[in-house]
Amino acid sequence: MSNKPIKMNKLRQIIRLYSQGTGTKRIHAMVSTSRNTIKKYIRIWQTLGISYEEFNAKSDSDLAVIFTTPVARISSAPRMQILQTLLPDLELQ
Repeated sequence: MSNKPIKMNKLRQIIRLYSQGTGTKRIHAMVSTSRNTIKKYIRIWQTLGISYEEFNAKSDSDLAVIFTTPVARISSAPRMQILQTLLPDLELQ
């Protein structure tokens, strides 16, 4: 599928299972979502630095904003900044 956001109840189930110690392979079998998608949402949740209880207290609309907002542009990555200083005449995107 092409970057179609998952439903919030499935996202809640993924995070709940992961916070209980369930592995991504088992979560994949239980919720029928690709392992890469599961890993992506787990990674986003981990970067938020919030507990499962705080995550679960958020509304579906809050979660939709948090989990579907595009990640920061690559130009802010440290390696990209170094490359831009080495090649100032090139416009890198």
